[in-house]
Amino acid sequence: MRVLLINPSQGNVYGVPIPQAYPPLGLLYIGAVLEENKHEVRLIDMDNESTDKDEFKKMFMDFNPDLVGITGTTSTINNALKVAKNIKGMSKVPIVLGGIHATIAPKKTLESEYVDIVAVGEAEDTIRELVENLDDLEKVKGIWFKKEDKIIANEPRGLIHDLDTIPFPARHLLKNPEAYAPPDALHKPVASIMTTRGCFGQCTYCCTKQIFGLKIRARSVENILEEIDRCIKEYGVKEIHFMDDNFVFNKKRVLEFCEELKKRKYDIYFEFANGLRADNVDRDILQALKDIGVVNLGFGVESGNQQILDNIKKGIKKERVVKAFKLAKEFGFQTWGFFMFGLPGETKKTMQDTIDFAIELDPDFAKFLILKPYPGSEVFNQLNEKNLIFNYNYSNYGVYTGPVHRLPDVSADTIQKYQQKANRAFYLRPGKVLQHIKRIKTWDQFKSNFTAATFLFRKLFK
Repeated sequence: MRVLLINPSQGNVYGVPIPQAYPPLGLLYIGAVLEENKHEVRLIDMDNESTDKDEFKKMFMDFNPDLVGITGTTSTINNALKVAKNIKGMSKVPIVLGGIHATIAPKKTLESEYVDIVAVGEAEDTIRELVENLDDLEKVKGIWFKKEDKIIANEPRGLIHDLDTIPFPARHLLKNPEAYAPPDALHKPVASIMTTRGCFGQCTYCCTKQIFGLKIRARSVENILEEIDRCIKEYGVKEIHFMDDNFVFNKKRVLEFCEELKKRKYDIYFEFANGLRADNVDRDILQALKDIGVVNLGFGVESGNQQILDNIKKGIKKERVVKAFKLAKEFGFQTWGFFMFGLPGETKKTMQDTIDFAIELDPDFAKFLILKPYPGSEVFNQLNEKNLIFNYNYSNYGVYTGPVHRLPDVSADTIQKYQQKANRAFYLRPGKVLQHIKRIKTWDQFKSNFTAATFLFRKLFK
């Protein structure tokens, strides 16, 4: 069977025209599973391949797929549906839509006349069954589908317990791997790797648990090392970015991984794309990460006000955050801090607390974001029930777009003004600009930093 996998335009993920950071890892896993089962696979990453409508039509017709799979997050779901509409104008091929948004809103997604099937949750095992049972969809666990204009919800599919059974992502499907632009990458090409799935955190703004669950499932050290070996030997990778939410949840596993990796003596850099939990690091872990070539460490701080942290069920105390940053700096890591404005319970005072805390922590970089209440998250329900969300156009739910909600004591305009105030207060301090100029070590890093600086400049003075 010929299966076409499509990653729709990712522009709405950011809300601003900046390069796509990482390849669609989920689709690469799906592609690997299909190829393992002897199916022919083609991947089209719309932004990475710069496909216009005519080019896409030619690619589609040349491949003539038997099944199309499209992924979509909340911010890209409208782009995914546009692709589906375009395809239905050319062919009656069945279209399955997966990803986090389809998982949290399968019925709403299927209400589109251009979508035939929705894959809910982890889809590696689902796609195996689906391609073998396209004529009898009721046999397939983990999908919703249409039958005679009715929406049918099949039995849910359980999570994959042994992640080592999943084949490595089919990276050979990528046409332009070096066109991706991971933040602050020192060297290209970069490979993104996920070593765990699931998160025990209860953060109210996150809906990751909806697809990966609350229990952390981890790949074996041997399995991870084998993937790294292949990335280096087959793809010439010079840097690995881990996409985990909880890479350091198990100290013994982290130390074992780092010790085994050191034996291989690779000249390669490592980063953590989603940062680390501040309460999961200690001296032993930081030393181990330093020894394998980790350069940057980021921590999700979110707020500088303890009550707000408690409101969002972050499960961490400010004192532990201060300790994590202090330790990271002692070990010579470049540090990132991630902060949010517009969280439930916010006032002007609590947002100022966040600005003050960011300056106190003084990471090399601070990202000040505005909360996006994604459907499926607890915070979405909290705000929605109080009629505080005023924009339900998910194309406006990008990382860097303005607020789509207000709060009882804070207007949307005020939330945005505090974001701008934070950027100015943090980055326009004497010596900060010089600090960033001095830290640039490679041409790849210079290019990514120049793009980031241009974007930040606009944010500061717009």
